[in-house]
Amino acid sequence: MTQVTSPPRPPQPPQHFMGDIPPVDPRFRRRWAEARRLEGRRRLRALVGLLSVVAAVAACIGLLHSPLLRVRDVVVHGNSHTPRARVLLAAGLSGPGNTTLMIDAGPERAARAVEALPWVASASFSRHWPWTVAITIKERSPVALIVSGGAVEAVDATGRVLEVVPPHEAPPLLPVLLGAQGGQPGSDISPGSGLAQPELRELLAAAEATPLALAERRLQLAYSARSGLVAHVGAGPELVLLGDASGLATKLAVLEELVSRVGLAGYAQVDLTVPERPALTPLPN
Repeated sequence: MTQVTSPPRPPQPPQHFMGDIPPVDPRFRRRWAEARRLEGRRRLRALVGLLSVVAAVAACIGLLHSPLLRVRDVVVHGNSHTPRARVLLAAGLSGPGNTTLMIDAGPERAARAVEALPWVASASFSRHWPWTVAITIKERSPVALIVSGGAVEAVDATGRVLEVVPPHEAPPLLPVLLGAQGGQPGSDISPGSGLAQPELRELLAAAEATPLALAERRLQLAYSARSGLVAHVGAGPELVLLGDASGLATKLAVLEELVSRVGLAGYAQVDLTVPERPALTPLPN
């Protein structure tokens, strides 16, 4: 009869009872307790610091939005032709009882409102704490006059109407554009009958390129469907052909030289389409 033997059992870990757990060294207990205390202190300091920052930010926000920091003084720079009162009104800073806060002064919409004034090309705001706002304006420059309905309008190089004045108050050192329709200050001039927008832009470019000495002689600029840009100097009979808008500064400089040195009273036409070779047509005998 065969005897069957069981495989050997793996060794079992020793079992310990509560009374058998070796005691923890008191030094480790002290170190653990100290580490816990240090960690608690660090967390407390971080929490106190965070609360302090939040309180400081809240205090600053509250101060910025309090009546203590309202706008009390407004300084305007660069407004030669624009009254200060109109600038303040457009910027929303007018009136002795104005309660605008410093933090709210000079938003983008206020800058756009100031730039909508006829003479203003650009406007920027800067704050000088605690109570002063500065508005810096860059004004436009007139380059031509438009005679319309018994009044004279000064316009800049973009065609914007800067002001409307009686004829006797018209600026004396600007050329006159013919064929354009004027408008109210702050609006843009438009092409008149027989004139297109690109041609109006060429007229404005010619006005901007006109030398001062030539503008003093009341240069008149117009557009001809046949000849392009043309001009008259004062009340003289001569017709000056300028052609297209290329080389306008050179063409007008040559015209100024001819007017000052030669005189054009005896000529019916001056062709400056090729400024290096001006052609003068005498009046018939």
